[in-house]
Amino acid sequence: MNETKEKSQIEKIENSCTNYVEAHNSKHIKFSYLGNWLEKESSIFKNEAYNKTSNKPNFKRGEIIKVDFGVNIGSELSNVHYAIVLNSDDNNSVDNITVLPITSKKGYKRLYLGNLLKSLGNEKETYALITQITTISKKKIFKDSIKCSCDRNILEMIDNEIIKFLTQK
Repeated sequence: MNETKEKSQIEKIENSCTNYVEAHNSKHIKFSYLGNWLEKESSIFKNEAYNKTSNKPNFKRGEIIKVDFGVNIGSELSNVHYAIVLNSDDNNSVDNITVLPITSKKGYKRLYLGNLLKSLGNEKETYALITQITTISKKKIFKDSIKCSCDRNILEMIDNEIIKFLTQK
């Protein structure tokens, strides 16, 4: 990259920092942990730039993992949530994985899953966020976060709801 383009990129990063500070100062609840997320994300980027890791963790369909979704735009899911792995053919050479986030809050297109997280010490009822299915980098997953898995019946219910939500069937 030539020096002029490099300077322009640095200025854009500096302008972005100013925008992040303004968003944080707005006192909007969503941005209360913006600093934590930006520090974590910049650390991930730095590690990605200088460290070439070849093996990523391998996850099985139905495993429940803890994910830092970060701070996102609009009503996209933000912050730390548990999620259900949807991939049926994950392997350790792939960095991305598709997940279905779960929450304890009722709402639109949320599939009731009972006390799915009871084995994790969470007595709250659990709902799958069908509208928030997303593909994430495995770098967003907390290490050693797998504590339980969904049974076949729950995965079948999830599959049926996803088909209803994403297709005309």
